[in-house]
This record gives sequence, structure tokens and C-alpha cells, in this order.
Amino acid sequence: MSIFRRIFSRDPEQSFSKGREAFDKGKYALASKLFEKAYQRYDISNMKIISIENAAIAAEYADNFERSLELYYRTICNKVRTEPRPKSVLPDFDKVLQIFRLSEKPSIPLFNIFLLKFLILLSERDFDQLTSFYKKLKIDTSDKYGRAIEETWALIHSSDTFEKKKQLPQVGLPEEFEQIFRKAERVMQRCSLCEIILEADNKLELIEKGTEFPLSTTLTAHAPMSIQKIHFKTGTKGRITTSSTPELPLKMSTGENYSILYSLIPNLPGEWLLGPISIVYTIPSELGEYPATGNTITINVNDATPALKLSMDSKTIEEDLEYLVVISVANVGKTTLQNVKIVTEIPEEVKIHEGTNEKYISTLGEGETFQYEILVRFALDESHLSGHIIKANGFIKDNQRLAKCSVKLGGS
Repeated sequence: MSIFRRIFSRDPEQSFSKGREAFDKGKYALASKLFEKAYQRYDISNMKIISIENAAIAAEYADNFERSLELYYRTICNKVRTEPRPKSVLPDFDKVLQIFRLSEKPSIPLFNIFLLKFLILLSERDFDQLTSFYKKLKIDTSDKYGRAIEETWALIHSSDTFEKKKQLPQVGLPEEFEQIFRKAERVMQRCSLCEIILEADNKLELIEKGTEFPLSTTLTAHAPMSIQKIHFKTGTKGRITTSSTPELPLKMSTGENYSILYSLIPNLPGEWLLGPISIVYTIPSELGEYPATGNTITINVNDATPALKLSMDSKTIEEDLEYLVVISVANVGKTTLQNVKIVTEIPEEVKIHEGTNEKYISTLGEGETFQYEILVRFALDESHLSGHIIKANGFIKDNQRLAKCSVKLGGS
């Protein structure tokens, strides 16, 4: 090699080879510079990627985390330019985030990194991982990249995105991500081809626990599609009793509407969030599925009004003198009753021989019945000839009376 070749050499292989030598000798800062020089001179894509990745590794070994972050970031950009499957670079984001945490003054904003990963997942239609990733983020809306993630998430779930031809927010991403950006934008718009509206009667703002009530949802197609799945999220405070959900797949044409009716029953009092209704659909001549979600509705549920039913039957044990009284207690309401007290009023001429005039029931569930007996005797005189009325009253907390009943014993 001539002196001019040695001085002005632009041979990338020579820089790469010297970079490896420097790395093996522990001269990591020098190795990083040599690998980066090879990256700048290589025309072959795979060698460019190998060179820049080695430069990032060497900078990391040299504890120059700020520079290593920039080089790892550049590695991702180079990979997505040539990689037919962008999802294969997702593990590289873990490395970038690791170096970011080690950097004292990172030159690349954190949400810039998050946004690139978000766009890759969206462009690849990996909606499960996209949702999981988004929910783990603590979005900083004061950051322009953070705002872009939040706006993109809203556009994915907005029913008018396709109709109004809305676009992804522009925030100045690397040019290597232009193709991914456009693909993600197309997917985002496809996610709004079906509009889902969940509706409830205004009178249902406040309902009683256990009371059945209706809801309806309307699906509107903005393009030909075939709905593959329909799921209504109802939470744990109640349940669906009936539904007019169609047989799937449901094929819809542009502008077509389809209504689904639901009947629900709340099991617990309090605020009950219903929805969203989510669907998955396919589009003719396109591969893959797209999700769409609707709105949510909040229903306020009151605890059910307690209701008790009392009844008394009697059986003669000794004619005109001794009677067996059976008292039945039934919870006919839609809520569990606690600390039920039954008080039996006995006339002076009648005495309880067995049992008690006060009975306590700690818990009486919805629809449950409880029975108990008392044995009463009349005084040994002629007072029994005219008969006497025994009354029973049912109370719950704070001596609130819910029910009463009576029975007449004796009498000619």
C-alpha cells in the first residue's frame, strides 16, 4: 500500500479490523471511533449495521453511555430501513432503554424511543402487545413525543378517524421510519372503519340492584367488512341475561347499520361501568384483522330495598288451651338481610310454654326462608272462649319494621 493509500485510506474493512484489534486490547473508546468510521464508509447494508452496532457496544464498554445511546438508536434506524419484519428490532429497544437509564444527560428524549416502538407495533398490527405497552407507559403530555403517543392512541379508538381522514401527528421522526410511519397511519385509519355506539335509556341513570334493564348498541360500517368477534365488557358488578348478538361472521356493507339489544342485571350497588363493546373485523382483499372499540356508560346502582314476608300458622295441641304456632320468615327482596328480629306480641291471658317472643336471625339471603315454632297456652279460665290474636313483627337494623302478621287462637 502506498503512503497516499495509508494516509487517505477509505477502506472500511481496514477500519473495522483495527476496531476489532482495539476492542480486544481494551481500548474501547478508540474501537468505537474506528467502528463508526467503518460504518460511514461501508456501502453494504449488513456491514454498516454490524459496524454501527459494534461502535455502540464499544462506547458502552468505555462507559460513554451518552454516545452509546446515540449509536444504538442509529442501529435501530439502520435496521428498520432494510428489515422486512420491523418487529425483529423490538429487542434492540430494550438495550436502548437500558443505556438511557445509565446516561446522565441523554440526548435522545425517552418518549421519542417509546414512540418508535409504538409505531412499529401499530404498523405490524400487534394490537395485544400495543395495548400492553401503552398501559405500562406513564405518558408525559408536556413532551411532544408523549403527546404524539396519546393522540395516536385516541385516533386508533376514534370512530371518525377514517371518515375525516385524520393523520398521525408529525413530530420529526428519523427518515428511516418514514415507511413505518405511513404504514402505521394506514393501520390507524383502518381501525376506525366501524363505529360502535352503546346507548342506555336516560331513566337508567339510577337503578335498583337486581332490577333488569335494557341497553342497545349500533354498529355502523364505513366500508365493506366481516365482523369476526363481538365482546361486551360488563365488569363484575352485574351480568348479561339476554342478548341479540348475531351469528358470526357478520358481513356488512358500506353505510350499513346493525343493532344489538342486551338485558342486564346489576348484582352489586355502586357505580357500574359498562363497556366498551369491542369487535374484530376483516376487510375484503386485505390480510389480517382490525379491532374497534365503542364508548362506555356509567350506571349508578342503588342497594335494593329490603323486603320481608311474615306468616303464621297454628295447630291445636290441646283443644282450646294449647297451640303450636309456626312462624315463617321469607326474604322477598333483592338484597341480603342482616340481623333480622322477629317480635311476637302475646296477650296477657296467653303464656309461652316453649320458645321465645323474640327471635334473631343473623343473615337471611335473597329468596331464603326461615321457620321456627312457639308453644302457647291459654289461662285455665273461660277467656279462651272469645279467642286471642297473636301478632308478629319483623324488624331489621334501627328497629325498622318490614313486615307484620297475626293469627287468632281459640274462640267459640
